[in-house]
Amino acid sequence: MPATYYPWVVLYRKSVWEKGGYEVPKTLDEFKALGDKMKGEGVAPLAFADKDGWEAMGTFDILNLRINGYDYHISLLSGKEDWTSPKVTTVFDTWKGLLPYHQPDALGRSWQEAAQALQKGQAAMYYLGTFAAQQFAKGAEQDDLDFFTFPEVDSAIGTGAIEAPTDGFMMSKRPKNEAGAKKWLGYLGSAAAQDILVQADPSVIATSQKADVAKYTGLQTKMLGVLKDATDVALFLDRDSRPDFASTVMGPALQSFLKTPDDIATILKNVEAQKKSIFAS
Repeated sequence: MPATYYPWVVLYRKSVWEKGGYEVPKTLDEFKALGDKMKGEGVAPLAFADKDGWEAMGTFDILNLRINGYDYHISLLSGKEDWTSPKVTTVFDTWKGLLPYHQPDALGRSWQEAAQALQKGQAAMYYLGTFAAQQFAKGAEQDDLDFFTFPEVDSAIGTGAIEAPTDGFMMSKRPKNEAGAKKWLGYLGSAAAQDILVQADPSVIATSQKADVAKYTGLQTKMLGVLKDATDVALFLDRDSRPDFASTVMGPALQSFLKTPDDIATILKNVEAQKKSIFAS
């Protein structure tokens, strides 16, 4: 039973950007030029973390969406494409060019710690789900947050595709009180229950189309607009693919890439071999 959405976007603090005179980049070249300016001013352009092995999946997803498009992205994660293909290699080559703008030592940092770097002004941007706002105090701090969708890489692909996972509630196969459990799930999926959830946590928005959006914060209203404007919505690597492939193959593979980005060919060859085994079962 889905209850809340949290789009993945490039978060930033309005006060930090006003002070630095930064402008939202529209293309990857502008994004990198902005990163160079930030680095020159002693600010880490991108907060980054991958301690738990899933955070970097979002960066892979958005780069693949921007470079190869939504249909190819879903086909790849469904086991129908070759991970050693030039299309996938291009994604990692592009990512390799962005690594100098990431916070170093990502494998020892949790997403909460990376979000706190953004909160403290130690990093100027963070590509993560809007739940990163949970590390900001409600009120003035969260009101200082803004975001933009990841910039264009290929003009033929554009920026219409976004990533917006959902969180929700599940019931066990054999609950002690099945009728009561289903009734409770029905309530949790209602607009009334979701209104309570998103008011308690303004870093997410309701999945119900009957939710009371008049009570949304400015950040939530912008999140809703991004979802409405999207041409395609991906969920997340571990949801658009098999969970076992995501956790046992892609999580470690992305961590290997972050450690040794020059070994892209070897890493992708290993991913492809494991993909064939897992998706054949």
